[in-house]
Amino acid sequence: MSTAPATTSILLVDDQPENLAALKAILVDESYRLVTAASGKDALLRILSEDFAVILLDVRLPDIDGFEVASLVKQRERSRHTPIIFLTAATDDLSAIYRAYAVGGVDYLLKPLEPEVVQAKVAVFVELHRRGEQIKEQAELLRKAEQRRRDAEVEDLRRAAQARYQNLADAIPQCVFTAKLDGSVDYVSSRWLEYTGLAFEALRGWGWQAAVHPNDLNQFVSKWRRCIESGEPLQGECRLRSRHGAYRWHLCQAVPERDVWKRVVGWLGSFTDIDDSKRHEQERIHLLTRERAARAEAEAAVRRSELLAEASSAFSASLDEASVSAALVRIAAERICTWCVLDLRKEGGACRVAAAHRGRDAARFAERFGPREVPLTEGGVGAVLTSGRPDLRVECAPRDVARALDIDDPGEIQELGASSYLCVPLVTRGNVLGALSMVWVEPGERFEPPDFAVALDVAQRAALCLENARLLRLTREAVQIREDFVAVASHELRTPLSALVLQIQGLTRAVGRSDGGLPAEQALVKLSQAEAQIERLTRLIDTLLDVTRINSGQLELSLEDVDLCDVAREVAGRLESELERAGCSLDLDIPESAIGRWDRLRIDQVITNLLTNAIKYGRGKPIQMRISVDGKSAVLQVMDQGIGIAQEYIARIFGRFERAAPTSSYGGLGVGLYIVDQILRAHGGSIQVESAPGMGARFQVALPLPPRAAGSPGPLGERPGSPLTGPAG
Repeated sequence: MSTAPATTSILLVDDQPENLAALKAILVDESYRLVTAASGKDALLRILSEDFAVILLDVRLPDIDGFEVASLVKQRERSRHTPIIFLTAATDDLSAIYRAYAVGGVDYLLKPLEPEVVQAKVAVFVELHRRGEQIKEQAELLRKAEQRRRDAEVEDLRRAAQARYQNLADAIPQCVFTAKLDGSVDYVSSRWLEYTGLAFEALRGWGWQAAVHPNDLNQFVSKWRRCIESGEPLQGECRLRSRHGAYRWHLCQAVPERDVWKRVVGWLGSFTDIDDSKRHEQERIHLLTRERAARAEAEAAVRRSELLAEASSAFSASLDEASVSAALVRIAAERICTWCVLDLRKEGGACRVAAAHRGRDAARFAERFGPREVPLTEGGVGAVLTSGRPDLRVECAPRDVARALDIDDPGEIQELGASSYLCVPLVTRGNVLGALSMVWVEPGERFEPPDFAVALDVAQRAALCLENARLLRLTREAVQIREDFVAVASHELRTPLSALVLQIQGLTRAVGRSDGGLPAEQALVKLSQAEAQIERLTRLIDTLLDVTRINSGQLELSLEDVDLCDVAREVAGRLESELERAGCSLDLDIPESAIGRWDRLRIDQVITNLLTNAIKYGRGKPIQMRISVDGKSAVLQVMDQGIGIAQEYIARIFGRFERAAPTSSYGGLGVGLYIVDQILRAHGGSIQVESAPGMGARFQVALPLPPRAAGSPGPLGERPGSPLTGPAG
């Protein structure tokens, strides 16, 4: 047992210093600690800062009298039991004595004080204070001893419960764990260690995350943290890695442990292996899904077969492009979408040829979109027509569809409605023939993968039918062209042949009449005329042979250094008689020379055909032929003032058997310009034409020069060429 403190504090309160000195002299003792105060306020401050065994308090004080000080001391819980001895010099004031006891005083001493009395009374209260302190200390020691005993019992119970709990946790197949309030793990069962092959130190705190599959970690940890914050039980699934490296699915369940005040103080949880049951469930779901998918696929296949059969029947009902187009948009609008439009490729662009709507009058709806040109832009229908790749927009707005269909007014599509858009190409043999644009209207409607596949199949079948219709049309046109050509060729070949027969017959008759004495001059004239017809017949046959060679890719060039100016002069001299018969004057504006690596015979053929054409269609009008060198090319221009060519025929005159003038008025096979164009292409050159009806025609040929010639102006007679602008004349 501990002893009382070595010193005991005593408070002396008096406003007279001599009285305080007297009290200190009376109570001098090494076991006393005397504390003085000269006023009531000072006394209260001392009492607030420390405890005293006894207070000697003067009744009369300058600021607060002793009774008020005593009253305040007794109101304070910590000092209410401190004994107060009042001191006063008034010997006959009984009311003051009564008041002193009323405010809690234990004694009342009159001044002058008797030292022995003061010492005796103070000693009694000091002794009482010391005994009280000893009792408190003994009580505290007893309380602590009892607490230690109880803590030991609780610890023993806790250890026993923990051992029992750990034994139970180790006995069950689940991986059991406990966690602190913040979620960090502070215990795992032996099953955890056996399964993961990790030491407890590696799993402690948040180290257990190393055993969770990386794909499951973020989601599982986020859920665990949410439960820690909310105090709600945890139930989640994740894959845990075994000591062999294999991952198995586990179900984690954790509940919060709470104290008597329902506050969460920790967590208790377990991981249960559910891998087998999960795999069985996944297999069951997979089989069920496959069964449903197979059933849906079978039903879709039936519907798809019916649709494709209907489409094939509708497309093959006619070999007319317009009928196939109308059938395609009708079937698409009835079976695949709400409304659709069809664009077909043509030379230089595309044209919108058909449209249909599921719930509107077909004719009026088709009229609304009407045949119109469609530019081959980089987006929308133009991109599909160019690239042959479909354009699918599962969700879209009317303005997107308007932009894709190249419609200037989005309000038109807004009125029709658009929620999903699909554009598929019509492709056959690697060529894009057109594009079918389909639109759903209602917000919940959209194109799914099966719709996409069906649309592609329908478009492919339509493309085959359109290609067949186009080939049939081209075949009919080709047959007609062949028949026209045969008629023209027969006429062209028969004309010189008939003239040749007449010349031979005339010569025969003349010889017969002269009995073998026909004059040589007359015979030579007849033979010269026959030779001219043979030459004309030979040219026609050579022309037909050239067409055959070009079509079979057997047009061969024999390149040599050729002076274009010499060839032009030679052709002009050879056709001088034809120019005279046609009444045409020829103006030659050519330099001394223009030499390049060309086939002389073929270049002769080009100039001959161009000049012959000018004579044929510019009869009676002057003809000009110019040659110039403009840097890298030799340029030949042949200009006439004949009947001219209409704009719509200019792009066609270089085709086989094509002509811009009626056969009845102008003869020829219609292959001259075709041969010219092919010869120039073989040389890497080009030909351009500019003409207008009644304004004549200007043909300009550009032949490439070798690098050495392109930079040598002197010998080539280089001079600026005339631009091909304005009607020739």
